[in-house]
Amino acid sequence: MKFSNDITFKINRFKDLTSTEAFELLKLRSKVFVEEQICVYLDPDKNDLGSDHVRGLSKSGELLTYCRIYKSECWHIGRIATKNSARGGGLGAQMVVESIKYCHSKQSSLSIEMSAQVYLTDFYKNLGFTPQGRMYLEDGIPHIKMSYQNNL
Repeated sequence: MKFSNDITFKINRFKDLTSTEAFELLKLRSKVFVEEQICVYLDPDKNDLGSDHVRGLSKSGELLTYCRIYKSECWHIGRIATKNSARGGGLGAQMVVESIKYCHSKQSSLSIEMSAQVYLTDFYKNLGFTPQGRMYLEDGIPHIKMSYQNNL
């Protein structure tokens, strides 16, 4: 898989984000999940404060792709979003791979899980995730639990 060198990834705790950085990531999440997917749910939520926020930025500093990572009994990658105009070029995949590397660099003994939208199952399978269990509804959208199985 070939990735772009034109994107820079930054990972910050929520408290270390500037107000503008926090606004931009929440705006992207709202654009993707609330406006595009017409999903009304509580965002931000309690996990934001304790999460590491992965931001993929263009050379000009524009937020193009995003996710958050938090740790409990395992690593959780979620709220994965890519700006509509930046989709199709592999930035989302690149961001997920960077997130997996980050999890492994912090505590590689923990598994990595996500709650994936069902229509993206093949996308995540190509990145080393395996579906676990049955489909369920999360905020009215079909999801499936997925676990990371490969080593980078």
